[in-house]
Amino acid sequence: MKNRVLSKKFAKLFLTYFVLFVVILGIVDYYAYMVFNFLYFIIISALIAVPVTWIHIKNGKKGHVDDVSDEIF
Repeated sequence: MKNRVLSKKFAKLFLTYFVLFVVILGIVDYYAYMVFNFLYFIIISALIAVPVTWIHIKNGKKGHVDDVSDEIF
């Protein structure tokens, strides 16, 4: 039961961080005159979101990202 709750929380937080990083990198690309392929942003965002989510869950503190992920998902 505990693993199910942690995996659900991990998925919600991962999606929240993933969307956040995609948007930030998209804005950077917009101001760089759309030089890069959008697929790179998706891959980079996923690679960044996994460790950030892991660290967030490992710390165990509830923050604003938890509130946002609960409201969205």
